[in-house]
Amino acid sequence: MPIALPLLDPKLQQLIYIKTNIAGWFFDAYIRTDHTSKLKITDNPVQTGASISDHSYLEPVELSIEIGMSDSASSTVEGQFSDGWSRSSSAYKILRELQSLRVPLQILTRLGVYKNMVVESISVPDDYKTLNGLRASVIFKEVIIAQVQTVTLSARPNVTGQ
Repeated sequence: MPIALPLLDPKLQQLIYIKTNIAGWFFDAYIRTDHTSKLKITDNPVQTGASISDHSYLEPVELSIEIGMSDSASSTVEGQFSDGWSRSSSAYKILRELQSLRVPLQILTRLGVYKNMVVESISVPDDYKTLNGLRASVIFKEVIIAQVQTVTLSARPNVTGQ
C-alpha cells in the first residue's frame, strides 16, 4: 500500500521548498549530503597519436544523504513517521517503500532542487548505538527521461502500387 502524503496541507506546502526534504518527508537530521555531478568526455582512437576527445555529456546526478532519526523527537510535520512501533522503524519503512515504488522523487537540499531522483541503495547499520534511532545512508540517482515526439514526414503513402 503506497504511503500517502497530505501534499495539500498548507503547513506542508510552506515547508516543502524551504527545508531539506525527500519527496515531502522531513527527517530529523541530515548528517551529511554528497552532491555528485560528472561530465563524461568521450575518447576515440585515431590512426596516429593519442586518442582524441570530440564530445561530452552530463551523466545522471548522484546524491548521497546520511539521515538521522530519533524515537524521542517529534515530527516536523504532524503525522509523519507515526505508522510504526517507533519513529525510526517507520522512517526505515518509508525509505524502503520509496525505493520499491521506483517513482522519480523530488529532493530539496540547501544546494538545490533535484528532480527525477530514484533510491538506488539504502544502508542502515543496526547496533547498540541505533537502538532508539536510525542512521541511514541513502544514495539517489537521477533518471534521465526522454521526450518523445511523433512527426509526420509525408502525407503520401509509403507503399507504391507495384
